[in-house]
Amino acid sequence: MPTLEELEAVARGASPRPFDASDRERIGAARAVVEAALESGTAVYGVTTGFGRLENVRIAASDAAQLQVNLLRSHAVGSGPPLPEEVVRGMLLLLASSLRRGHSGVRAALVELVLGLLDRGVTPVIPSKGSVGSSGDLAPLAHLGLVLIGEGEATYDGAALPGGEALARAGLAPVALSAKEGLAIINGTHLMAAAGGLAVRDARRLLDAAIVAVALSLEAFKGSTVPFDARLHELRRQPGPAVVAARLRALLDGSPVVA
Repeated sequence: MPTLEELEAVARGASPRPFDASDRERIGAARAVVEAALESGTAVYGVTTGFGRLENVRIAASDAAQLQVNLLRSHAVGSGPPLPEEVVRGMLLLLASSLRRGHSGVRAALVELVLGLLDRGVTPVIPSKGSVGSSGDLAPLAHLGLVLIGEGEATYDGAALPGGEALARAGLAPVALSAKEGLAIINGTHLMAAAGGLAVRDARRLLDAAIVAVALSLEAFKGSTVPFDARLHELRRQPGPAVVAARLRALLDGSPVVA
């Protein structure tokens, strides 16, 4: 999975790590399990059965693909203003990173399309309200998934367009979902993780700016540096204040920063 630094970079415009042969191998092995379940008729939740209270309803292999499309359409019920573009790009990166691990049973083409949206600048329009928290970002991810099948809405080159048109303008083709893939798209917390990760990065940057401001203020007013003595913080054993004190010492007198 990407680091917070990688998440921020891609969310704010960089391209993701390219798809490679090892990704394809892992994904192919997991997909073979799904295909085997379809052929044998084994009961697998959300693949050969319905969802939720319909988990005991068997779904014919011939209807498996339509089941996944219906899942996206039925859950795309978000409301409110659209999420910021950087949050949606973060969602795309985390979704692709999760799927490319090879445990979700999707096909490589689906993962490549998610990465293609990031590379080509296609951003699904996702309403900001509708997540159900720890049970998953079902509605937001369903709106994302609709764009992958040429439905929903997306922005491209500054214009809001129907999902299929946005893909076409970017030189991408929608994917026809197969068994398990709709469930794999929406069964995650990629919105919460993306928004939270970006918030952490911004908060860390804000904290560092505040520490620098404190150091400048101490310098200007000839303030005491005694409260930042490393020996005091070793006695207190509070890691947060100790890190801040070390950073202030480094700024004020060149002392080495203790991680």
